[in-house]
Parts: sequence; structure tokens; C-alpha cells
Amino acid sequence: MNDLLNNSTKPKNIEELYYKILEIISDLYEKYIPQSVKNRKNKEKAKMTDAEIISIQLLIECIGKTQNSGYSYLRANYPNLVNYVERSRFNRLVTALFTVIKEIRKNLPKNENSECKIVDSFPLTINKFGRAFFGKKLREYSSYGYCASKKEKYYGMKVHVVTDLYGNPIEYLLTKANIDDRDALYELSDMTTIQILIGDKGYIGIVNEVLKKEKGIRLYALKRGNSKNPLPKQFRNMISKFRRRIESTFNQLIEHFDIERVRANSIISLLTSLEIKFLCFNILTYIGGTTKISKILNFN
Repeated sequence: MNDLLNNSTKPKNIEELYYKILEIISDLYEKYIPQSVKNRKNKEKAKMTDAEIISIQLLIECIGKTQNSGYSYLRANYPNLVNYVERSRFNRLVTALFTVIKEIRKNLPKNENSECKIVDSFPLTINKFGRAFFGKKLREYSSYGYCASKKEKYYGMKVHVVTDLYGNPIEYLLTKANIDDRDALYELSDMTTIQILIGDKGYIGIVNEVLKKEKGIRLYALKRGNSKNPLPKQFRNMISKFRRRIESTFNQLIEHFDIERVRANSIISLLTSLEIKFLCFNILTYIGGTTKISKILNFN
């Protein structure tokens, strides 16, 4: 695992987890956020600092609650953590800090420079398939698509993710559901350093040669069952082993962080929610030294 994670100690309770998160966020905030944001008008009058707002939102994700219920829970059970603001104002403040959250996520230490990475995608359903024609939420950003793993059509968007070999997310890209994984991969490859990339059957095609020729990226993808040139069994097993790690990451993002459920009514709220969930996964991995989130959040 990343050397940055080896000396980490597991938090014993929610308060200790909060202060660990706050320490990391405060340090990254001071290093990477511009002075124009730190010294913006009337900031000294705020009841909560930017670092406290982000840390409380991350703590809400950690305890597996929605934004509203999680904030009410912390306010009732941990009244001394921060000088809480009114709940609806807190929600607006989190959304207003979108660019700050994004900058912190990008600068949190990860295995970003490791030469080998894994790529995959998962669906974000905006409306039930039968009601999509009448739905108005995020309509200009959504389309009909097909999820091969679930073998079903859906209406919404798609999240394309690049992780390191341990399954820790490094970058992601949000697109409409009808965007091909191979087309998104070309843009995703500009967002992080990649030398070797492991993907599934959805990445087979001309994109392999384009990435190799233009960007020097070697893409290794599982071939379809009817392929005339199948990969050697040992090589297929190795690719499958690494792919299980990103699939495990997706399972955790879905089951614990509820990332597939879209509650946002605006694109900025949706993007903020995604940034928070990915940052939370990254920061828990940084704190606990493992991508097994349940082990870090088990305080017993």
C-alpha cells in the first residue's frame, strides 16, 4: 500500500475520526486554497470555518446518513464538535465550497503517480426508465443508456473512474449515460498520469491504438468470449484479480455512501455530492491505510 498510509492509526470513535479529518482538511486548505478564497468578504463573521464545514460533511458521509438527517444527528449527539449553523444554511455552504472541496481532493496524497491504474464506470439513475420521458430533473445532462453489468436500460448519467491498483479512486468523469466508455477514457486520460491501464470488455477497440500512439498508454482489457485472439489464461486471471478491486470500491461507494442515489436537483449539487463521496473514500483510505472502509469505521 502507499507508504503515506503505513503509519496510520485507526480512530476509536466518531469524535476522534472528526478531529483526524479536520486536521487533514485544515492542512490541505492552508496549503492549496488561494488567499482570495481564504480572505473573502465577511469570512471572519462566519460561525464555522471552511475546514469545519467540509469536515462535518465528510463525517456525515462516514456515518452513512443523508445530509439532513446526518447533520441533525451530529448536532443532537455531538453538540460540542463545532459551532453549528442552521441546517439549510449548512447545505448551501457545502455547495458553495464545491471548488474548494475539489481542490482538496485533487491534492490529498494518493498513489497518483503509480504507473498502473484501473478504469471502469457505473450508472447514475436520474429517473425510473418508465418515467424518464416526463421527468425534468437534470434533463439536459441525462440520456438513455445501458448498464451491461445489470443487463438493463436506464435513464441518467455515467461516472467513469480511474483508481490505483488497490482500488483507491484517483480521478472521475461524469457524462451522459449514452457516452461510450472508450470515448470517456480519452478525456479521462488527460486528467491523471497513466502508463498502464486495466479495463473490462467495454474498452476493447480502436481507442487502444489511439491511446498508445498519442499518449503512450498501454491498455489491457479483457477480451470477449468470441475473440479470435484470446488472452493467455494466466494474464486473464491477473486482469480479473485487479478488476475485482475497483468493483469492490464501487460496491462500497454504492452500499455505504449511496452514491448511485441522486437526490440533487441541480448539476452543481450533484457534482458537490460526488466530490464529497470520493474525497471521503480517499481520506478514510489515507487515515486507515486500507480501502476496506468498513474496517476503518468499525469503532468496536
